[in-house]
Order: sequence, then structure tokens, then C-alpha cells
Amino acid sequence: MANLFDYQVNLQPAVMDIRSETLEPISSSTMRYVFRLDQAGELDSNSMLLFKPLLAANDANRQHNQRVNPWGGGLLAIKRATFQVGDYILNDIQDVGRISNLVDMGTINSSNASKYNGHYFKNNFQYKVLESGGTAGVNLAGGTESQSGGTGSIVYDRKRSGLDFGIVHNNAVHGKVNNCIITNNVDTNHQIGIPLGNLFPCLKGQNIPLFLFQDYRIIITVEFATCNNWVNMARKDTNHNSQISIAGDVIPTEVKLQVDYIIMPSEIQNKQREMTAAQGGLNLAFPDIIKIEKQIAAAGANDAANSGLTQNVEHRIGMDNKEVHSIYMLRQISHNNPQNADKLFLNARCDGMDMEEYNVNIDGVDVFQEPKWSPSSQYDEITNCLGDTLKVPRPVYFNDANTYMSRLADSAGGLLGKFKPLCLDLRNGNGGIVGGGRSIGAYPIIWKYQRRPTARVLNKAGAGNEAGELVQRLNDAMSVDYFVYCSRTANISSTPSGTSVMVAY
Repeated sequence: MANLFDYQVNLQPAVMDIRSETLEPISSSTMRYVFRLDQAGELDSNSMLLFKPLLAANDANRQHNQRVNPWGGGLLAIKRATFQVGDYILNDIQDVGRISNLVDMGTINSSNASKYNGHYFKNNFQYKVLESGGTAGVNLAGGTESQSGGTGSIVYDRKRSGLDFGIVHNNAVHGKVNNCIITNNVDTNHQIGIPLGNLFPCLKGQNIPLFLFQDYRIIITVEFATCNNWVNMARKDTNHNSQISIAGDVIPTEVKLQVDYIIMPSEIQNKQREMTAAQGGLNLAFPDIIKIEKQIAAAGANDAANSGLTQNVEHRIGMDNKEVHSIYMLRQISHNNPQNADKLFLNARCDGMDMEEYNVNIDGVDVFQEPKWSPSSQYDEITNCLGDTLKVPRPVYFNDANTYMSRLADSAGGLLGKFKPLCLDLRNGNGGIVGGGRSIGAYPIIWKYQRRPTARVLNKAGAGNEAGELVQRLNDAMSVDYFVYCSRTANISSTPSGTSVMVAY
């Protein structure tokens, strides 16, 4: 009967404290910065890397002429990020800004990305549809907006975006920076903030209990890319016939780490300590990203004289005894003209072919019954990997003949086929990190890729304004990067000599 009159409520402690600190690097150079975190509380994904870009060039032509890339902003500035506990590395990701730009921002439409992410990364990228066939020049579609487009063509909106690249077909005349100008005075430059959740997958969906690493140094190392990967110039100067910044023109300054230590109630922290003392210890599961670099050689082009030419390549990806969740294949053609086609996306670009297909062989069996050759089917697979649709206009992903022959976009505008990753989703539907992917044995993953190299496609033979280029040459060599998401665990256990940490795949 006493239980019937027991009105006590077993409430969990819900009062926590957040301690914010601005950390200066303990070691630094122009492009590499090292930070040490306290062994206190839990590290949250909203902790932020802060820096300001500074114009280091003294050339007067480059003053008030440069801005971080409108598509990826300052996120593309991060080349490598490392999260280290003692001698154990939780995440060490190469080219992290590029893959984060795809995974974290690819599912956000351009308007929301500019409004929300632009507050942190200073990205501002907008599209528009041409409403008239053209007003300037004979057979010059789109007037000042496009070289080979027409009514209904999708182009970069140079007025509403962060940077006006000027008239596409007239040597970037009238180009200017619309906002967030990079100057040689650090006090007048905008500060860029990058949440650590964009750099370290181990922080996504969970906090890292720093207070359990009492016997270890906790180090975060950030390495910046040269500015030609993340900074644009609005106008071409007399010494530089491009709208991509020259390496060394812009450098990061005032690099800091704004850390939020979440101090949980003692009762909750004690329970986590008890878990480390239990048999097996405390296991933290999180994703890791491994980058593999490959090459595809140049090939003959299909044109009026040659047709039916294909190039077949097999890349072996060694993932011995690892559990793989997804693979992203990003490609960049080495010939692309930096004066035009590469300027909008810079290092974030992923060039697509007009005709390409792929299949993946694991343990001697092809994943797909037949190669994925349709761009729509390839788009579905990236939706499976991202967990949402890739929100870009059709010509940004599709680079097939139907797209460029209908003038939906052209290469000179910098949108056509510039963001087309090929993906493989290996998740099995189970929740969680460990056990949710596919285990790979000693035999490597074989990525089988085929493309039909295409020669340049011109709008019309001739010269000047009448000879617009619909699509660039697509038969040159390509650099290929595979970003592999796989499971990783950190085991924390209490021993008589102190806390022990082990990290393994």
C-alpha cells in the first residue's frame, strides 16, 4: 500500500553549464595552426574555427577586387583538419573543405545556403533564368549574361551573388565585388567562422567527452589551402588573365578557436566514468573520411572523324577490414580554362562527362546488375548517399547532350556539369555507425569507370560573338579523388595506471 502513496518523481539532473573560451594557437605558421583543448566537459559541434582573410598583395590592381568564392566561401579554405587525443587520431581528413562542401551544403538550396551558411562561410551564390534571347551583338544570346545561351537558359546571377564577374564574353568588363571585400587591412575584413562539425565527422550527432581524457593532450590542427582554391578576383588585372586569385595573394590571419565546453551535471559525468571502468570500457563510434587520389589519362575525342570511342578505367581502393558506408568520386579535368569555366566553383567543382557510366565490384561481385549510365540513375544514388536530394539546377549536374544542345547552360557560363559527383551507398539500413555499413575484406574495392570523350561543341562556326562554345573539350586527363566514409571507434577504459584510449577501425 505504501507504493500507492509514493508521489516522488525520479528526475534526471538537467542543469548544465557552458564555458566558452577563445583559444589562440600554441603553434602556427602561415598556413598551419595547432590548438590545445582543455580536458574539461564535452566538446560540441558548434564550436567554431575563426579567421579573417587578408590581402597580402601590394599590387594596386588587386585592391578591392577579391572575395572568397561565392559557392563554397571560406569552407573551401580548409585543406586538412586533424583531431588528436595523445598519439591517437580520431579524424585526420585531407581536402576536408571540399567534401564538407558537398555533404553538408549540397542538400541546401542556394537561397537558404546564402542566408544561413553565408553568415559563417560568406558564401553567396544565386542563379537566374534568362528572360530574353539577347540584346547586345549579332547572334549573341543573353546579351551581357551569357555567351551561347538564350531565353530559358540558366546562368549565374552576377547581380544578386557575392561577386560580379562582369560580362562573360567581354573580358570581364564591369566586374566588381558586391559584398565582403578582402582588403589589406585586417580590421575592415569580415570574419569567417567554420563550425567544427563541418570539419570533424566525429562531432556529428554526439559530443566528445573531453573530461575523460585526463591523461592525454587534446590537439586540433588546421591546415589552410592556398587562396587560388577559395578566393576569386572580380576583374582581370594587367598581369593576370584570370578571375582566380593568385596563390599567396590572400592569407588567413587572426586564426582562433572559439570552443564551447559543455559541463554536464556531476551525476551524468560520474555515470560515464563508471562506463569506462566497466568491462569493455566506453565505446564512441563515429565516421571517418579517407581520401584516395587517382588519375585518368587523356583520351581521343569523339568528333565527326571519330565516333564510338570509349575509355575504360579500373581503380582499386584498398579498405582492408574496414566497414564502409559510402564512397564519393570527385573528378576535375586538368585542361579547363581558369579564365571562365572554373571560376564559379574553384576547388569545389566536380566535372561531369556528357556520357559516363560506372559500376563497383566488391568481393568479386558487381554492386549493380548493370553499369549506371543514366544521369538520372546516378543522381538517385547520390540522393541515397546524402540522405536528401542534391539541390542544384539541372545543368549544374547534368552535362548530357540534351542539356547543352537545348542551351539550358553553356560551358562559358561556368555552370554546365560543374558539380556532378558519382557515388555509392553501402549502408544496410541498420541504425548507428558500427554495423550500419558493409565490411570489406582483404580484396580491394574495384571502381569500374567508363567515359565517352567528347570534342568541343560549338554553337556556330565562325569568329567573335557568333562562335559561342556550348561545351568544352571533355577528353583531357582528369584527377580523381575518392572520399570513403567508414566506421571508426574510440575505446576509453579505466586502468589502475590511469585512463587508456584506443582508436581503431
